[in-house]
Amino acid sequence: MHTTKVADHIVLKATYFVAQLCQKSGARVRARGMSQMDGFGMAMRIGRLSKALRHTFALGLVAGSLALGTLSEAQAQVERPPQFVLLSFDGSKSNKFWRTSRAFAKKHNIRFTYFISGVYFLTRAERKLYVEPKRGRGRSAIGFGGTAEDIRERMSQLWLASTEGHEIASHANGHFDGSSYNAKQWNSELKQFGSLIKRAWAKYGGGKISESQIDAFDRGFIGLRAPQLGISKGLFAAMRNKGYRYDTSRVNRMNYWPRKRGGIWNFPLASLRLAKSNRRTLSMDYNLYFTHSKAKRAPKSKWQEFEDDTYETYMKYFRNNYYGNRAPIDIGHHFSLWNGGAYWRGMQRFARSVCGRKEVLCVTYQDLMAFMEANKSKIDDFQKGNFPKMKRGT
Repeated sequence: MHTTKVADHIVLKATYFVAQLCQKSGARVRARGMSQMDGFGMAMRIGRLSKALRHTFALGLVAGSLALGTLSEAQAQVERPPQFVLLSFDGSKSNKFWRTSRAFAKKHNIRFTYFISGVYFLTRAERKLYVEPKRGRGRSAIGFGGTAEDIRERMSQLWLASTEGHEIASHANGHFDGSSYNAKQWNSELKQFGSLIKRAWAKYGGGKISESQIDAFDRGFIGLRAPQLGISKGLFAAMRNKGYRYDTSRVNRMNYWPRKRGGIWNFPLASLRLAKSNRRTLSMDYNLYFTHSKAKRAPKSKWQEFEDDTYETYMKYFRNNYYGNRAPIDIGHHFSLWNGGAYWRGMQRFARSVCGRKEVLCVTYQDLMAFMEANKSKIDDFQKGNFPKMKRGT
């Protein structure tokens, strides 16, 4: 008697579990003499059957639900997306680093995104042409563009990078924190950015491109990373007003699949933990620099350790996504060679390790945006990882 009751209890618990599976998969079960009902309704009907029928029915329902669950899972799967790797730079002043980064990209078939600052296309004598929205004329937190010859060379590098398939995007102008800017101030900042670059083409471009090409180049600015990641509600209204289509100033978990927020694609940097210490940081060189040495130059004896930590942290990020839900890898750097270039060398090692791998695309944010636009209906499945995973070690 006791054994029978235990068996009954197990069967009913199993039936209840199966009913949950049925409901979760959206299945509907039809039994003789019964109308369609959800899984929990079926569980209650089973409870009223005789013991023998209950056991038989439960076994049949288990087998049937497993088949239904497999079918549902197969139907829910989408094709495995590529692993996007976005490697980018903010500011982009050093002409030497323009040449170095372009040469590296060409050798390893990588397309970078360069977020350029408008003030780097003004000499110091021209600085008052820029009006910082809260501080007035001629104010910049990062200086200006050097000599006229420096700017001519920078324009040449800009042109070469764009013809090689790299994306040129906006880092606004004076590099102040814009988190307190309103929409009008952000409109001014973005409008001035476009005007400063157009002016530089006309004055320092050396006749490399026509006026119509300059206009096309200006229209090509569709992405922004706000200085110091300082965003406000007014920014996104200004971006929509100026035709920008994506922002990469926010932060999210490392397996986040991009979505639109307020009509703008959100391509965030990732919240990471350092491989060696497990301390929190972001997928950006300055944040690594701050976490490693409080944003101060460390002794040379520490540089290799910081390089290794950068590489291993980025590889941990990559493996999590590549073998997981394939969320894009977003890494932002600067032209600055902090701690003896440890972070740039770490990024180079990372790029060499992953950019030639199967199903990996080391491309621009515009490339990622085109993919997202074409696959908007699949974002939920991508986020959940509803596709066959890449086997580890591949």
